[in-house]
Amino acid sequence: MFRHFTPSEFNSEIEKEIKRSSHLIQILSDEFGFLRSGMNLIESLNNQISVEFIIVSPNENKSMKLVNLAKNLIDNNATVYFIKSNDIYKSKDFFGIFDKSYLITKQKPNISYTNEELFRDRHSLFESISIESNKLNLLSGNIGISFKADKTVVNNNENFKISWSVKNSHEITINNGIGLVEKEGSLIRSIENDTKFDLTAKNKDYKIKKSIYVKIYVEDDINILVNVYDNILKKFIEITPLSEFSDHYAVFKNQKIFLKWDINTDGKFSETNLGDLSLKGNHEFILSEQKEFIFTYLTINNKKVKKIILHGFDDKKDFNRFNLEQVSEQNFFYRIVKKLNRLINNK
Repeated sequence: MFRHFTPSEFNSEIEKEIKRSSHLIQILSDEFGFLRSGMNLIESLNNQISVEFIIVSPNENKSMKLVNLAKNLIDNNATVYFIKSNDIYKSKDFFGIFDKSYLITKQKPNISYTNEELFRDRHSLFESISIESNKLNLLSGNIGISFKADKTVVNNNENFKISWSVKNSHEITINNGIGLVEKEGSLIRSIENDTKFDLTAKNKDYKIKKSIYVKIYVEDDINILVNVYDNILKKFIEITPLSEFSDHYAVFKNQKIFLKWDINTDGKFSETNLGDLSLKGNHEFILSEQKEFIFTYLTINNKKVKKIILHGFDDKKDFNRFNLEQVSEQNFFYRIVKKLNRLINNK
């Protein structure tokens, strides 16, 4: 009366037997086996065959493919159960019972079992699992998401924590290599670049996404714009240092000077003589003699100093001579540095 078979290709044999059955199909397998059998099960339901399927999973997550197929089967009077069982899932102890007489198992049974004993054992297991509380509940309607990070501005490779809580969803994923997650959880991450984390939650009716943007904290450099008033143009014009290696600026005596700065990140900004300054501000004065400014920008992790030296000249001749001397000096040091680098690289 009772027959048993352990095939080399479990899912293929299950599909064949679904087509042969005439009264009742009872299968215990994982999501892959469920999806693989889907079309054949729908065909059996159309032929008035009773279908019961227990899906075994290592977690509570349900893919949208699983949910959509389950809805289709349930709408056609199938009964679908879902259980979380690491033991069964890892052992792959899956089986199918057809018309209460033919048993197909994925794993070879204990050799001491007779066909009848094995059948009764598998049937008893199926009955114990296929209880009302394990019936698949297809969630629908609005999805609730709480998704946050304890820090949204971090230093390069600084650890931060993201956490989430999702209600009324079958499938929850987070991008950036995280993948499927449970309904509630948290994890520690670090990043090297500005990163957006997307949490996507789905149920039978909706797909909702919520995002967190975590930015790398980059401290501003001290960038001081030096402007001088041009009496011919009747306006301030920006000037540059005498060379890219220099903090020296050449201007005329009694010329109006306008210094301007704008620092976007938090910290304390000051100048030796001017005292504490706003992170965004300016300073206007008339240069009567050589003047030196030393600006300091303090953050939690760093200290930056910027020096500006303004040289005042009586006429254009003195201005040009000083400019030429500065450029020559800078070129001399540039040649020395270049030569030293060449010697080091040739070693």
